[in-house]
Amino acid sequence: MAIASQTTTLRAPSLIRWVIVGLMLIVSMVTYLDRINISIASSQIMSTYNLSAVDMGKIFSAFVFSYGLFQLAGGWMADRFGPRAVLSFAILWWSAFTALTACIADIVPISIAPTIVTLIVARFCLGIGEAAAWPSFNRTNATWIPPNERALASSIPLAGGGFGAALTSPFIAWLMISYGWKTSFYICGAIGTVVAAVWFWYVRDRPSEHPGVNAAELVLIEGGRPAVSTEKSVLAAKTPWGRIFSEANVYLIFLTNFTAGYVIYIYLTWFYTYLLQARHLSVMKGSVYTMGPFLAITLMTPLGGLLCDRAAKRYGRTFGRRVIAISGMGVAAISLFLGARLPNLNESIFAFSLGAGAVYFSLSSHWATTIDITRKHAGTVSGIMNWGGNTGGMISPILMPYLAQKFGWMPALEIAAGILLAGSLLWLFIRPEKLLDADFAEREIP
Repeated sequence: MAIASQTTTLRAPSLIRWVIVGLMLIVSMVTYLDRINISIASSQIMSTYNLSAVDMGKIFSAFVFSYGLFQLAGGWMADRFGPRAVLSFAILWWSAFTALTACIADIVPISIAPTIVTLIVARFCLGIGEAAAWPSFNRTNATWIPPNERALASSIPLAGGGFGAALTSPFIAWLMISYGWKTSFYICGAIGTVVAAVWFWYVRDRPSEHPGVNAAELVLIEGGRPAVSTEKSVLAAKTPWGRIFSEANVYLIFLTNFTAGYVIYIYLTWFYTYLLQARHLSVMKGSVYTMGPFLAITLMTPLGGLLCDRAAKRYGRTFGRRVIAISGMGVAAISLFLGARLPNLNESIFAFSLGAGAVYFSLSSHWATTIDITRKHAGTVSGIMNWGGNTGGMISPILMPYLAQKFGWMPALEIAAGILLAGSLLWLFIRPEKLLDADFAEREIP
């Protein structure tokens, strides 16, 4: 301990934890690239295979269904086996099915399976792989990030998702125009393969295992206490399923994230189509305007994480997490409502963009809270939370075109705003200070 203290005095903490957060940002960008590319290529896919908008909605939802369904499994695996191996394999898996999306309908004869079935299978399998991403991020943050930096660390990959989504629209549109929509999917798959290799090469499951981490950073990560991360027990050997599923916090986080996911997947799937159909924009102009919400996400997400950490430190975790979540989701609901009603295109895009950014502004509270209540099982609990978000995301791609056809785009978007507003109020009952892990109660005081 004397050696560690002397090293801490003489040397500044290394910054390996932030390099790993940066890698999570890149992986996050790839996840959004591979889930959004199909929405940009949807009109070409429908034309190529003679599919309807409802058919395309089913294909969208196949990804979201498996992505939500396997969140719990992905989180449990990250807790049990570590995020290094789990996420590396997951990236390779979903990258393969990203590429297969471009050719699976041509490989499998229609006599064996209709085109819509093969595309649904490809997107379902892609969702299985991506389901491990965010629980693995949270598992990594639980081990690598001290309590007073968690919301910011969670917000950076979220911002990467927004930045990746912003780049995806013009990038995929350019690739489709230049080389065809199928080539764009092959390129996306190749990018993911490279990222998987980098993640496996650089990341370690525990800070003590990384050659670049010095003693000062280990002390910082563990809050000045003996480095729990040197013990293999930091990866959960046994999951207390009964304790987790009897905790009200878990259900409330599931439900509030359901409402956020419902709205987020409108931006990820149908927003581009909305601009073309309701706002009558061209393919390229629509792809440029689609960048607005995702650029707002990129800017507002880390701001939410930074303010969430500061508010939790100053006022306590319960108030700090709540105020960011409620304000973000509330502003997002109002902005979505206004975006649907404003006749001026630029004003509408601004409102929609603010709404998307505000949803993500709130999400750092969601992810940080799952680590607040349980560090050892953060992957599992965050998997349950994200399962809720993607249950909402599974419903909205199917329900939105139905509501838009029956009532119009404006009422469909107003309903989404109401759902999100209701979700924000659930935060009045979420208690981030209520721990599932009694063994961490003393160590993690804000």
